[in-house]
Amino acid sequence: MGLYSVFWAVILLASANSVHGSDACTGLPGLLNCAPFLLGSVSSPDAKCCRSLKWLSHHAINRKDKRELCKCLKIEDLKHKGVILDRAKALPRLCKVQLPVPLIPGNIDCDRIKAADEE
Repeated sequence: MGLYSVFWAVILLASANSVHGSDACTGLPGLLNCAPFLLGSVSSPDAKCCRSLKWLSHHAINRKDKRELCKCLKIEDLKHKGVILDRAKALPRLCKVQLPVPLIPGNIDCDRIKAADEE
């Protein structure tokens, strides 16, 4: 891993354990498995990365969990950690996983996210 990868990994692990202690945030260290793809050192995500993404999608099902995941991803602000934005946007499609919020939430108001049965 390059310097950006190491920096991203350390920050992600430190902050994921400190934010609210929610299930959504504790799943974020699993995204470390996707760092090589997100940072551009490999051309496609591997199975471990996709399993981590699938774990996130299965554990953020109700409104509270979806909102927490969104907030965690906003705090992480992956676009400022060397992540290639096009890869972050493509990752769910490449892994065939539907996430309740994008990995780079941008201007999404996390407090307005609804559960699937509310949509």
